[in-house]
Amino acid sequence: MKTPGVLVCLMCLWASAVLTAGDWPQWRGPQRNGISAEALSLDRWPVPDGPPVAWRAAVGKGHSALSIADGRAYTMGWDGAQDTLWCCDAADGRVLWRESYPSGDIKQWPGPRATPTVHNRRVYTLGLHGHLACFDARDGRLIWQVQLDASYNPDVDYGMAWSPLICDDLLVLGAGQRGLAIRVADGSFAWGNDGQHGACTSPVPYERSGQRGVVLVLANLDRDSASIVGVNPRSGDEYWRYATWPEKWGAICVDPVVVGNSIFVTSAETHLQGSRFSIRGNTLVEDWSNNKLSVYTGCCVYLDGFLYGVNKSGILRCLDWDRGEERWAQRGFGEHGSLMAADGKLLVQTYQTSELVLVEAAPDAYRELRRVKVFADDATSFTPPVLANGRIYCRSYDGEVVCLDLSAATRRQRASSQRRR
Repeated sequence: MKTPGVLVCLMCLWASAVLTAGDWPQWRGPQRNGISAEALSLDRWPVPDGPPVAWRAAVGKGHSALSIADGRAYTMGWDGAQDTLWCCDAADGRVLWRESYPSGDIKQWPGPRATPTVHNRRVYTLGLHGHLACFDARDGRLIWQVQLDASYNPDVDYGMAWSPLICDDLLVLGAGQRGLAIRVADGSFAWGNDGQHGACTSPVPYERSGQRGVVLVLANLDRDSASIVGVNPRSGDEYWRYATWPEKWGAICVDPVVVGNSIFVTSAETHLQGSRFSIRGNTLVEDWSNNKLSVYTGCCVYLDGFLYGVNKSGILRCLDWDRGEERWAQRGFGEHGSLMAADGKLLVQTYQTSELVLVEAAPDAYRELRRVKVFADDATSFTPPVLANGRIYCRSYDGEVVCLDLSAATRRQRASSQRRR
């Protein structure tokens, strides 16, 4: 499967892994909540040019974010005929290895939607058409691969979008009517192999009263509605189910936000709504619901009692978590704008203006702290930025990866200050 050439230019995983403190080994980070524990001080982001670019690369079309582990950066892209998993040096972008497999087109935005998951020196990937594979993270050696049945595809226009979640010795995907689990040892099915569609969200882990669970949002059989389901990741047994979210075609694309006993779910294809629920016995009870954070494909993050996200109208909003009341709103981020959080701040990737925006995560008012253009003019991006080990990684749909080095910015400022003295 190797191809020649060079690149142009937990409750996290619930098991031990070889990772450094600042690693970001999977979709939405170690805890799958879009929050980094790293510092993000303003003196590391000079104005007006922003942090220095450490490296740029072209990886092919797609929405796959970057996963950072053990000094390496992993992502996926499509060149029109095949998907490629890239492994690069996280500091300078040098290609360490790459692996490819044939992959066809699709109607809406072709290219991998899932982000690689790095765990215990292995990398797990899922392609648009159901090619699930496990590679050795050190050299790209294929360990196993499985072709998921086309019946799992949420929609022929979308493709399979679930970023793998590792739960001990199982890999969980957002397929079927209660999720799908595969053994990481050999790729064999463990539970949930029902051949049903699922939706476009990835599984989110949680813990309640000492009991581990996974939250999944899954299309119902009629494909006119969806279920929010809590399952036991070991057995696939259901803890609870809310079966009446009125969205069509499996087009729920935003992972649920789980905080304690509460869950926020949003969609914006035909049902423009965001709702917070509480787990009560074997179902969910709605606490509040409105259309303020009806999010299409981006992400939402919870920080200190408040919820942040970019809705389908391109408005970045802050809502009170307890009541759903709007605290502030700011236009201009595009319908597919996405974000992550770190150090009490939001890193927001705009959809079509190629900008990365640093915003204070505070409920009293919108305060923009920094803004920098990271891609070429009018580049589109659906993919949230990643902050790991002092570097920010951004990715456009066309496959441009840009790494900004925050540490280099600090070093340059200190050197400049010393020269002035």
